[in-house]
Amino acid sequence: MLITSDDILKTIGSKIKKVRLSKKYTQEYVSENIDISTDLLRNIENGRNIGSLPTLLNICNFLEISPNYLFEELLTFKEDTLDTNLISYISDLSPEDKDILKKIIIHIDKNYK
Repeated sequence: MLITSDDILKTIGSKIKKVRLSKKYTQEYVSENIDISTDLLRNIENGRNIGSLPTLLNICNFLEISPNYLFEELLTFKEDTLDTNLISYISDLSPEDKDILKKIIIHIDKNYK
């Protein structure tokens, strides 16, 4: 599948908007904090513009998201790393097992540094 500019714009914009709304931030608040116009952020979220690379990275930093998160569903190649393997294993666990794993990780972090 070939990726089009429209695919990129729509995917990135919708993910940025989703995260912004989950944090209950207004477009004005985000725009003000990363020094862009509200119109530009609105256009990014609506898939009409991507802004510059510094703007995109400033949005990622401010919203505390990775650029990988923005692009992940557009990529057919997924890097096989320890992190991606762990995420795959964890996603298959039940909520109860995830809670147990969380407690184990916290225990290891506190006692074996």
